[in-house]
Amino acid sequence: MKNLITKAFLILLLFAATSFKNKTSTGTVVLEVSYMTVMGGQATILNTDTNTYYTINAVDTYGSTDVPSGNYQLVSAGTNGCNPPLISNVTTSNGDTSFFIDENNSFTIYASCY
Repeated sequence: MKNLITKAFLILLLFAATSFKNKTSTGTVVLEVSYMTVMGGQATILNTDTNTYYTINAVDTYGSTDVPSGNYQLVSAGTNGCNPPLISNVTTSNGDTSFFIDENNSFTIYASCY
């Protein structure tokens, strides 16, 4: 009987521990690409809270990735082919390279080549 009570207590303890665990929210980072000759592009962002890099690939004009909540920095972005005399341009939805992501906030990176 004592063994059964101990097992029941451990199961309840495990259930309580998992119930109170913080749930991580996520948000979306989008890469939109405008191109003159070669389709697609790539962007790299850094979660400055965890020092983790994420890559967003756009096969043609759009790519996105879901990332955990946190503070981010745009490290690099561009199209797959933008050689002179074409001009490469990168802008963002907030006009800055630093941004915050959670379930209520998304971020868009615009990469173009004309």
